[in-house]
Amino acid sequence: MFDLIDECGKELKEYGYSVRAAGRYGISVASLKIETKKQSENLGLKQGQYYIINSPLLHSLGEENEKYLSNIIANKLKLILKGMGIEKQDKILLACLGNFDVEGDRLGKEVFDRVNISTLQADVRVYKFCPNVFIFTGIESAEVVKILVKHLKIKCVIIIDSLTTVALARLGTSFQLSSSGMTPGSGVNRFGRAIDAKDLNAVCVSIGVPFMISSSSLGGQKVGETILVPKDVSQDIARAGRVIAGAINKVVL
Repeated sequence: MFDLIDECGKELKEYGYSVRAAGRYGISVASLKIETKKQSENLGLKQGQYYIINSPLLHSLGEENEKYLSNIIANKLKLILKGMGIEKQDKILLACLGNFDVEGDRLGKEVFDRVNISTLQADVRVYKFCPNVFIFTGIESAEVVKILVKHLKIKCVIIIDSLTTVALARLGTSFQLSSSGMTPGSGVNRFGRAIDAKDLNAVCVSIGVPFMISSSSLGGQKVGETILVPKDVSQDIARAGRVIAGAINKVVL
């Protein structure tokens, strides 16, 4: 299974996939809009708008690169929200997913800790929620999110989670945004329940970054394959958390 759309094994250009340079730091922005059911079935991807922002020098460059990348992500997030009819006064829930005890799977927690919501004002508009994984709680994250959406009258859920990739160079450097929601664990074949607009009756936007790669992608055997993370993942995942949280703080708060 795959998480990043351009690793689906299909020729995407005939569906409108395009890539352009962002201007600085070697960053590129890819986009794809899947508009029909037939396109969705052919590609194995849900309908919706997809963006992938690749920042190959993110590990080696400093704060200015992070800010520049964060601004690009903010602009794409703003475009998605506007295209889905989300307005400034609408209530938004940040669903920050992952296993907090696994370094490569704690992107959601890193973002959760850095998004600065205001809980003391009279009319709270943005909420954040950081559930642990099913294996520890016995509760599907999608089920809890659904309850919160209904109770709080949420119009938009922004889902943050770690992804997988087949390429070492993309670990911690490819940021994918989508209006199609997310299925926790799909990239490692541990499928949770999908968190999407159809199930929640709310707009769903996902933001993910790959921090895991399978041993088979490195030439290992698929039988009993292992999911691997880079040895310096703590710094990388904290950096990605800062970048994404900066974008969210700028757009929705």
